[in-house]
Amino acid sequence: MNIAVVYSNPSRRILKTEYGIADEDSSVIARMVVKGLEARGFSVTIYSISEDNIEDIGKIKADCIFNLIEWCGQDIALSQKAFYHLRKLNVPITGANEYMFVLSGDKIRAKLEFNKIGMPTPISCVLVTGEEPIPTTLPYPVIVKPSLEHCSMGLSYDAIAYDESELRKVVKRQIITFNQPVLVEEFIKGREFLVYLLEVENDVNILPIEEMIFSGKHSLNFQTFKTKWDPSSEDYTSTDVVIAKLSDSDRKIIEKVCRNTFIKMGFTGYARFDLRFRNGIPYILETNANPSVYDNADELVDIESEVIWGIKFPDYLLAIVNSAMYHYKKGDRV
Repeated sequence: MNIAVVYSNPSRRILKTEYGIADEDSSVIARMVVKGLEARGFSVTIYSISEDNIEDIGKIKADCIFNLIEWCGQDIALSQKAFYHLRKLNVPITGANEYMFVLSGDKIRAKLEFNKIGMPTPISCVLVTGEEPIPTTLPYPVIVKPSLEHCSMGLSYDAIAYDESELRKVVKRQIITFNQPVLVEEFIKGREFLVYLLEVENDVNILPIEEMIFSGKHSLNFQTFKTKWDPSSEDYTSTDVVIAKLSDSDRKIIEKVCRNTFIKMGFTGYARFDLRFRNGIPYILETNANPSVYDNADELVDIESEVIWGIKFPDYLLAIVNSAMYHYKKGDRV
C-alpha cells in the first residue's frame, strides 16, 4: 500500500510572530513519519504543502493519506481548505475529521462541548472585548488563554491573575496581542497529566499516562510557551515528563473520563488530552485532535524507539493508519 504523508508548512503570518518556532518542525516530523511507516513495510511519498499550493493536494495519488496538516488559530481557514481537497481524494485519511479538528482548536467551543457532555472542566468565562462583567462565581487565581491559539501561545506567568483588577489588565493585553476572544479559566492547583488516546477499530486504548513535573520557582507552575519551545529558559529546564505514578482508583477515573470524552465528542484516530487532577477529579483543560506524533528531534535514536511511552513509534503510526482504514470502510469521511 502506498501512503502519502502530507504536511503543512508554517504560514507567512505565523512566521512574522515570535511564535513561528512552534510550527517550524513540521518537515522534521513528516520525515520521521515516513521512516516509521517504511519500517512497517509501506511505500511512502511525502508532500510539502504551503498556503500557496493547497490545491496540489488534489493531484496526490495514494491508497491512504497520513494527514499532518496543522494550520490552526487564525490560520484555521487554510486547514479547512486542505480538508476540502483531502475529501475529494476519496481515500482513507488519518486522524480527526474537519469538524473535530476545528472544534478542538477552539478553546471556547471545546469548553462548551465539555459542559454539554458532562465532563469535569475548570470554571470559566469568555471575554470578547474585555469590558464585559466578570462573574462573581469565578474563583481566583485564573489563567487567560487566547481562544484560538495552540502550543501554549500567549501563555506565560503573566497570563495568571489573582483578582479582578489584575484580570482586566491581562485580558486587555491578550485581546490586543492576539486579536481574538479569550477564555478566562480557573487555575486548577493539582497534578498535570498528558493522556494519549489511540483508537483501535471500535475501542479506545489509553497509553501510559504522563505527568508534567515542575521544579521551577513559581508557586503556580504550568506549561508556558517557553516550557515547550525555549530550551534556554528556566521554564524549559525546570520541567520534565515522566510516567505518572497513580493509584488504581485514580488511574481508572482518569481513563474513564478521557475515554468517555473521546467517544462522546466524536474523536477518531488519536488524540492527546491535557488535564489537571485535584481532589480525585480530573479536570480537562484541552483536547488535541491530531497531536504531534513526534516532538523531539533528539529523542528518536532508533526508529523502533518509544516516542510515546508504551508503544513503538512505527506501531503507533500503524495503529493510526489502521484506524483510518476502519473508518473509511464504515463510510466515514473527513
